[in-house]
Amino acid sequence: MDDRIIADILAEQADRLIEGRRGAEALPDEELEESASLAVLLELAEDVQSALTPVEPSPTFVGRLSRQLSDRMVEGSREMSRRARRAIIIVAAAFGSAVSLVWAVGIVIYLIRHREQRQVRAQ
Repeated sequence: MDDRIIADILAEQADRLIEGRRGAEALPDEELEESASLAVLLELAEDVQSALTPVEPSPTFVGRLSRQLSDRMVEGSREMSRRARRAIIIVAAAFGSAVSLVWAVGIVIYLIRHREQRQVRAQ
């Protein structure tokens, strides 16, 4: 039997168990006769489901977890703002360097042209 079919059958049985149907009414009819190992799996799923009990966390745990998550979010946003500030500083420094370089090249070009104009006037 294909693994996908087995998974579908187990999912169908899980749905039936959640609805409260147990025993023969929780087992799908069609493929049950095809494989004895599938029947064992279905019975095992029913046993596991009956052994599980609903669990609800204590209010103390929920409160502590909530505070921890909030603290981590605040810490994460602080770290993000530090990274953002560093990135802004780096971009500003790079932009300032580029402007300075363009300004320096402009001055050199201006001086070269100004010197050429003087030489033309002097001749």
